[in-house]
Amino acid sequence: MALGGERPLKGGDGFANDAREDGRMSNAFDWQRAQGPGRRVDFKERVLGEAHGIYRCLLLVLERNRREQYLAGAQAAVPPSRTPLPKRPYPSWTNTAHFGVAELHAASETQPYRLEQGHAPPGICCPPGVSSRSCMSGEQSHSSRRLRNPRLVSRSLQGHASYVPNQLIQDHQLSNQPAIAAPSALETLSRLSQESHWQWIDGMLLSGCLAFGLGDYLQATRWFSRVLERDAENAEAMSNLAATFLAQGRRAEAEQLWTRAVQSRPSYFEAVEHFVGFLQEENRGREAVQIITHVETALRNEIWKGGGAWDYRNGLHVVRPSDNGRLLALIHGKGNILYQAGDNDGAAHAFEDAIMTGAGPHHDGIRGLIGRILKVFVQRSEKLGCAEVVRDDSVLLPPEAALETSRLVFPPHGNLPGLADLSQAASQKAAVSIISNSLLSLAKIYQDGMSSSGASAAAPRSTAGVKEILALYYLSLSLQPSPSTANNVGILLAGVQQSTRASQQPFLGLNDVFAGVVPGSGVALALAYYDYGLKLDARHAHLYTNLGSLFKDIGQLPAAIKMYEKAVECDGSFDIALANLANAVKDKGNIRDAIQYYRRAVASNPDFAEAVCGLANALNSVCSWSGRGGVGFSKGKKDRWHVDEQGMLYDARDGSKRRQGWIEQVVAIVERQLRDGRNWGQGILHSVGIDHLLQQLPAFASQVDRDNMHRALGAWAYDGWEGAKVVRLIQRATKVLVWQIYRAKYHGCSSSQTLDRTRPRLPAALAVPSAPTVLPFHTFTSPLQAKHIRQISQRNGLRVSCSTLRAPWLPAQVYEPPAPPDPQLVVGYVSSDFNNHPLAHLMQSVFGFHDASKIHAICYATTTSDGSVHRHKIEQESPGFHDASSWSTDELVNQVVRDGVHILVNLNGYTRGAKNEVFAARPAPIQMSFMGFAGTLGAEWCDYLLADEIAIPPATLRPYRANVSLDDQIRDSNNNDDLDEWIYGENVIFTRDTFFCCDHRQSAPDSKEDQLDWAGEQERRWKMRKELFPSLADDTVILGNFNQLYKIEPTTFRTWLRILSRVPKAVLWLLRFPDLGEQQLRQTALQWVGAEVASRLLFTDVAPKHQHIARARVCDLFVDTPECNAHTTAADVLWSGTPLLTFPRYEYKMCSRMAASILRGALPKDAAGRQAARELIATSEEAYEEQGVELASDLYYSLKDGEGGLARGRLMDLRKMLYESRWTSALFDTKRWVRDLETAYGEAWRRWVMGESGDIWL
Repeated sequence: MALGGERPLKGGDGFANDAREDGRMSNAFDWQRAQGPGRRVDFKERVLGEAHGIYRCLLLVLERNRREQYLAGAQAAVPPSRTPLPKRPYPSWTNTAHFGVAELHAASETQPYRLEQGHAPPGICCPPGVSSRSCMSGEQSHSSRRLRNPRLVSRSLQGHASYVPNQLIQDHQLSNQPAIAAPSALETLSRLSQESHWQWIDGMLLSGCLAFGLGDYLQATRWFSRVLERDAENAEAMSNLAATFLAQGRRAEAEQLWTRAVQSRPSYFEAVEHFVGFLQEENRGREAVQIITHVETALRNEIWKGGGAWDYRNGLHVVRPSDNGRLLALIHGKGNILYQAGDNDGAAHAFEDAIMTGAGPHHDGIRGLIGRILKVFVQRSEKLGCAEVVRDDSVLLPPEAALETSRLVFPPHGNLPGLADLSQAASQKAAVSIISNSLLSLAKIYQDGMSSSGASAAAPRSTAGVKEILALYYLSLSLQPSPSTANNVGILLAGVQQSTRASQQPFLGLNDVFAGVVPGSGVALALAYYDYGLKLDARHAHLYTNLGSLFKDIGQLPAAIKMYEKAVECDGSFDIALANLANAVKDKGNIRDAIQYYRRAVASNPDFAEAVCGLANALNSVCSWSGRGGVGFSKGKKDRWHVDEQGMLYDARDGSKRRQGWIEQVVAIVERQLRDGRNWGQGILHSVGIDHLLQQLPAFASQVDRDNMHRALGAWAYDGWEGAKVVRLIQRATKVLVWQIYRAKYHGCSSSQTLDRTRPRLPAALAVPSAPTVLPFHTFTSPLQAKHIRQISQRNGLRVSCSTLRAPWLPAQVYEPPAPPDPQLVVGYVSSDFNNHPLAHLMQSVFGFHDASKIHAICYATTTSDGSVHRHKIEQESPGFHDASSWSTDELVNQVVRDGVHILVNLNGYTRGAKNEVFAARPAPIQMSFMGFAGTLGAEWCDYLLADEIAIPPATLRPYRANVSLDDQIRDSNNNDDLDEWIYGENVIFTRDTFFCCDHRQSAPDSKEDQLDWAGEQERRWKMRKELFPSLADDTVILGNFNQLYKIEPTTFRTWLRILSRVPKAVLWLLRFPDLGEQQLRQTALQWVGAEVASRLLFTDVAPKHQHIARARVCDLFVDTPECNAHTTAADVLWSGTPLLTFPRYEYKMCSRMAASILRGALPKDAAGRQAARELIATSEEAYEEQGVELASDLYYSLKDGEGGLARGRLMDLRKMLYESRWTSALFDTKRWVRDLETAYGEAWRRWVMGESGDIWL
């Protein structure tokens, strides 16, 4: 029985040469006239052509109807159709069909910049159908998610488009006529197949396809099975039958058939594509990779067999010329699958293969191609007579020059040699798109390798620097202009510091907007590429986001906000744009809007660490604690009182309450990121070889020392923190080499000429690590363990170290050490805060107070002058002053070296405006940090901290205290998880008195006035109180805190409210710092203690500095914030005479102990002073409350006429003590502080020269 039915055809019926547009059959040939051998063959061919045309129209109708149904059902995406196709050579019409576009969603570094990757290859990512051709999409993705900073985080590959292209559906006026004509065509094919005694394979295949198109899967199954009965290895029949089984839900049988088809004929791409798509649909990416690898291997083996079906060779495989584009799609798809699985190395190799398939064979593979690109740039530069290749650092080209890359590399027209034999323009274009996407993807992997925290030393990272990555991007952009590529080039160039000749650099409009953008610089070129990308796609959210981040980096906050707003306008759920916008508006002071943007970012992506932590910081800054929860450690001693979703308190020691909330989320993020960071650089010693690393180290004193180092490095291999240890070793080696040069040159220990001055270099495969989302400054107010705080600083220091040691401006040799002091030590102070800033308020007299016979001080101001009296004083009194605000990092480093600085002081630490890269370059033999950052820097580029035993208890120091030799570095356990409680790896200079410097004796508002006696001070204080709080009752006790509100947390606020509850005559004076916090704190107080106590909260605006110091005397008792103390504010309060109650909650957090140190320095050094310290420095949360209640309750103001302001009680005794001792106390004796500092400098230098280490006790 015939499969197609045996209804006789009417006389005179036949087939026309072509199917009509409506799908109906023509009558140009009749059955009788087609008799005879020659005519019969011709007739069968015409029948096939006509039937194929009907099948084409049938598919178009079915596809149109299917899409309409899905759109009517409001489906998010139209799933791919699954349709079998007949045997070659008939499917020429399908050359414009494609399997669709699949986007690779990738997530980005914490940092604000996002890289993007092109599409996954069409046909690889979509669920399977059956095809005879697939034409690759020519559109690159610009809606991929992000590259998060610190590693690539891949999302899923999602196929969206179907087998039939949109343009075919849109270009034809279709009806349902093909469904009417198809049965007639099927009947004719059946008759002809029967006449051939079922040997006409082409007709039988097409019959099965028509049956499939009509929805008759059983008949289609019979047709394809009949073919396999005649030809068991027919790949077309196997693949088509697999598609038919899949349509019937028989997935296992479909898989078996596709497996057979691919094994039988690896070159049959229809089967390969659909099988790979099938596996992808089932999330079996590894198996899909194995299939593609099998096909590649089989096609390669054709070369070694010396024969095969085809003789076309693209340098890697033997394929039909017309199939080269499809092979590209497979290889590129393999790269995307591997990338998605986190195998960046495998993905990179796949993308390289795809690129070289198109670019043609080269004996050195991708490296050879990159070298060829760079060579043509050099030749172009020589012709132009300019130096666009700057030293050997990078290639800086504007967009219009980059677009010429393919023409220069593949002259004369830029056509890729490997695609020369693709016959059709559409296929050629699609293949070029695949190559462009492969270049984009490979460059992205290389770029991520430069800036991610990859767990291991990956091969791609060892092969590419900035110039190599740019070469790949330029070629990709020239093959297919893409906003995504422009975006990634902009990101890369934004970090390039050197400039090309301005005359050779045409710039687009963006560069003319902002002064200070140097023509030809990386920043200027980045702006040009972002501008170019936006001309290609004016609604590209990532471009707007990265442009905003660049504007923010160059100090253009309003412009940055506009760009972020444009990004959010383009994509309202773009989490990175929302988080960046939140950061920007917060920096502008608009906390309320910032919180809303953070909430939107978290709602869009609850796992986005930057948004979660940003929201937590913003909520904490305004004391909005609902849902905060808490952190349970130290048995509730550190974060005792938690807050639930309703804003109510509960005790952390209450076992019935489960700890949860956003602060615990933050801690969990920190723990996860630090745990991941432990594996950063793992395997690097195996990758580069221990002996190779040892060759970079300074000469060892003996073979025994070298052997010991070799054993130590062997123990590091594949251990935790391997990468961090290697980086620290490289930095220590640099420091030792500089010392050896100094000793040889000035102390005659050996010939300095024989010393190799080559700078030890980081292994090329070691990536720049990402920093945890919680920054070191944020640890001040986060309830974290000592281990977490130390490792956060270490990770930030490590990131600074790696980025600096990879900087193109860093010379190949170490910086020459300065000559010995003659007679002064040269001390450099680097700061961004030599303006109207607390640091300048505190230290403005220090630089002029130095003994010129001992110290020559030089200040390096990294910000422009604000014209303040503080800046003017520092500029005038400092023996040396440099306005380095417009200098690049290398210019500042070189100036420090030229100035012969012996000791370089970091007055920023991890605060805004810091230039830590200067210190990481090691331009001075000794480097210190103090006053700018209250904590460890955790970095090899900081040798000393300045502190006292209160601020840094010796118990918090790293047990091993030597920091001089290479042997010290391998023995110090600096990266040892087993030692959790220590914080400080740096050596510490312990001062005799408080380490805190305060210049109030020279610069406070009343410092130039005659000092009032105690009676006069009481009268002045009372008068100011009446002016500030005229309605306050005379017997009211004013408790106060003038810190920014972010320093307040639930446990402290609860204690304050309990003190108010127990002292009915007391009020609490706080600042609107920021103003949104007032509303939150009033509402919280109302919830926790009721209206009466809540009404005793007083808020005033923040006052200018001189008023702030003066009015601090109005407060009766300053109640400090134990989580993060008052620092400069504490000194201001104590200068005014106001007693300060503090509690050093953490032994290991310097910021929690500063006020105790400052208070000790303000008190007399006698028995009375020691007793006062006991009363004002609490030892527990409970003692803090009790001492506050006792002191406040003991204060009584006289209500008699004429005695206003007169009071008695212990607080008044303490006030008098503080007021009268401020002219003699250590805290305000700046000259004493400078003398002690000079002693410390001298001792530190002596130890360095002698090769001694350890802490310094003054």
